[in-house]
Amino acid sequence: MGSVKDLAHGLLEAEMPLGAAYRELRGAAATRAEQALTAAVAEAQRQQTSMLQFLCEELPGQFIAVGAISSDAVKLRQGPGGTHPQIAELRAGTPAIIVEWSGYWASVQVPGGKRGYVFRDYVRMEGGGEGRPWTGGGRAGPGEAPGRTS
Repeated sequence: MGSVKDLAHGLLEAEMPLGAAYRELRGAAATRAEQALTAAVAEAQRQQTSMLQFLCEELPGQFIAVGAISSDAVKLRQGPGGTHPQIAELRAGTPAIIVEWSGYWASVQVPGGKRGYVFRDYVRMEGGGEGRPWTGGGRAGPGEAPGRTS
């Protein structure tokens, strides 16, 4: 059995070419129901490839939770404040690892290895840690975020 990074990389390579097929499926949708369902399927595939990309990267050893960006056009900044330079613009649903809180800002890592800060109102926790960082090895206990320690 390979490492998590190796297995995720293999799955990502297999999944990436399917993006065009999902876009074609979405384009063929004629009814409102088909449009809604194919949009949801395409978004789920995008989320899956983002999470696989995360697994191919170096992950933080400590984090508060796994979450997602909750709005479109959210600015990822170099530091905790609106005066810090923008690193990237994130769309709603972008997965994020919440590393720490800094006042009204969340330190996050997003797919592609980018790390920076977003205003805390634009990130939601989806799994993990009840506001306390995971610092142990192995499996997480109740209420703790599962994570890697390397």
